[in-house]
Amino acid sequence: MTIVLPLPIPKDPNFVYPVSDLELAKSLLSSTITHPALIIPSKLTNTIRNALKDVLMNRPKLKDIYQLSPEDHHPDPSIKPKSERKIVLTNDNDEHPKERIYAHPAVKQLLDHAVTIRRATHAVIFGYEQFTVEQTLAKILPKEELSEIPSSFEVIGHLAHITLREEYYPFKHIIGRTILDKNKGIQVVVNKTGTIQNEFRTFPMEILADDRKDGNGNEKGTINNDDELNLLVEVKEDGCRFQLDFEKVYWNSRLQFEHRRIVHLITGKGRPTNLEKRDIKIQSQTENSKGKNRNKNRNDEQDPQQISDNKIVVVDACAGIGPFAIPLTSQYANVTVYANDLNPESYKYLKMNAKLNKCNGKGKGKLCTYNMDGRHFLRKMDDEGIRYDHVLMNLPAIAPEFLNVFRGWRGDYDHRPMIHVHCFAAKVEGDQEAIARCGKSLGCQLDLVIDQVSVHEVRNVSPKKNMYCVSFKLPEGVKNVEQVHEFGDVTSTEEDDGEGEDEPATKKSRTN
Repeated sequence: MTIVLPLPIPKDPNFVYPVSDLELAKSLLSSTITHPALIIPSKLTNTIRNALKDVLMNRPKLKDIYQLSPEDHHPDPSIKPKSERKIVLTNDNDEHPKERIYAHPAVKQLLDHAVTIRRATHAVIFGYEQFTVEQTLAKILPKEELSEIPSSFEVIGHLAHITLREEYYPFKHIIGRTILDKNKGIQVVVNKTGTIQNEFRTFPMEILADDRKDGNGNEKGTINNDDELNLLVEVKEDGCRFQLDFEKVYWNSRLQFEHRRIVHLITGKGRPTNLEKRDIKIQSQTENSKGKNRNKNRNDEQDPQQISDNKIVVVDACAGIGPFAIPLTSQYANVTVYANDLNPESYKYLKMNAKLNKCNGKGKGKLCTYNMDGRHFLRKMDDEGIRYDHVLMNLPAIAPEFLNVFRGWRGDYDHRPMIHVHCFAAKVEGDQEAIARCGKSLGCQLDLVIDQVSVHEVRNVSPKKNMYCVSFKLPEGVKNVEQVHEFGDVTSTEEDDGEGEDEPATKKSRTN
């Protein structure tokens, strides 16, 4: 069977190219390219390589130093093949025309002054293994008929997540396999097949390529889209480990900087990097060796979990698997977090991650977990007399509407908590839109100065929409608003919850 590249868009809208067509395409992608080269003494390899660094062959996954092939051996039998090496030069026709490469000053100097160096050529087979994802797909897909080449993706542990538009569906298995082949550490590629349509913020997905091994006898590479996709992964973020099932809980690696920002905002300090910790350790050892006492007041040079400043209490109404709660309580000994999520699976992994990161261990903070509706959870905190400093409401589609739980708030108005609400809003004047939504739900307007209102633009979601975080002190005006006793369902006003089809098809965000 033969194929022609680029692959045509099939006439049958339901047809999907099998991954076997990628194997057929590989032979068509291979080509042999002849490069100029030099044969040099082995003992001078490093010296000459440094001298020629600007004119060496630079092709991905190909080295530029080789042992000699029989046709390259010196005619003098006294010069043994192992005493020489071949160094391959560029044949970039734009910068160094092939016919002039030996006239390049660095090359010419070697040839003029070293009788042991001679000219040669080297044939390079350049194909699928050397191409990047984007280069490969640009040659296989009919790019003239597609809006773009879908080469970017999000990485969650050993899983790659891509959102393909419908126009790419005939090529989805080829796209998935190409991503898998060219990214070490990735074992499975999934495609989101729909928008977020439930209260747990999970979405339907399918497996495009799978190199995981299971205990059911499935061969490596088998695509098995059963009811349970088994997408259990582990990710690392800012010194914490998170385990999750990507199919059953919400996780977005693009929010890692927002997670860090909120943690630092709440604690008032950043967590030292590994490099800073090393410098602190070296400085401490130097001072101790000189008989100096360490300055106990330099809190900025200590690991946060060793700092015991004023106690901070946080209630996280939509905690998910713990991107805020876990670092707050595993890295800061003075922080207590009451963390809640409605999704039973998120609650399960929240508890699992708390144990994994020793959040309630010696010298750590304190983490209490709950599995209930966010507004009932906040009301429970008030009923139990929990005096909190910060409230996190990270449910962007509907979080502002949850603020009606604070109408008629009966807490201490001399200690008004800081509220942090994530939401979606328009790119143009989206900050004003977000503030207005918060005020409407609270039943009173926010005073930008008195209530310390600030709006942070978190990320670009779509051509017309951004994600924002509105932070403010709970306004005193809520005490004059009638308390809500019955909480009805809140429906998103967003057509796609900010994560749907108007999101660009290819965005890249990596986490290890």
